[in-house]
Amino acid sequence: MRAWFCAIAKQMEGMSREQKIDHIRRYYWYHILIALAVLGLAVLLIRHIFFPGPRVLFQCAVVNQPIDYPRDGRISEECVVALGLKKGQAIFDSDYQISYGDVQLEGTNESSYEKFFFNIAAGVLDAVTMPESFYTYAVEMGVAFAQTEEIGLQTMEKLGLVAQKTSEDEAGPLLYGIVADSGHGELAEAFAEYARIC
Repeated sequence: MRAWFCAIAKQMEGMSREQKIDHIRRYYWYHILIALAVLGLAVLLIRHIFFPGPRVLFQCAVVNQPIDYPRDGRISEECVVALGLKKGQAIFDSDYQISYGDVQLEGTNESSYEKFFFNIAAGVLDAVTMPESFYTYAVEMGVAFAQTEEIGLQTMEKLGLVAQKTSEDEAGPLLYGIVADSGHGELAEAFAEYARIC
């Protein structure tokens, strides 16, 4: 490396300052770009390892509701306050658009399906807000719920949820299920109390 820098210095002997800058910019711009990229990755890695963000202590998946990130953020913030957690430790996430059985939604892909069941298996999800038909499907797929309650209209309004149409074109109930063995059942119950689900 030192020899490389010496060779560059030798090439630029006798050049003015402006010529040196132009020479470096013209012939070594990609070296500088690569060095900056490596430095940026190193900084991100160090930050991720030594200064991680807050650990998520409660996560609620909202299945087959309109995806609304501002609403999710607002409810997550309210949830943090209600549960006495730090910012970023509670997540209310509507990014779960899942087709299953007879329910085929437009614009869904397998990643939401995999995300849901992977997060359940990994113990990441503590609670699920879902249509009754999805509850039945999830139980058939081996998901165990410690407790399940129907969500009232007031709570649906408060959480910005909409009733789901069934095959008979009637509004089916939404359920709030606390995932068994998630490790944060008491927080899931506290969220239910905050939202007046139970």
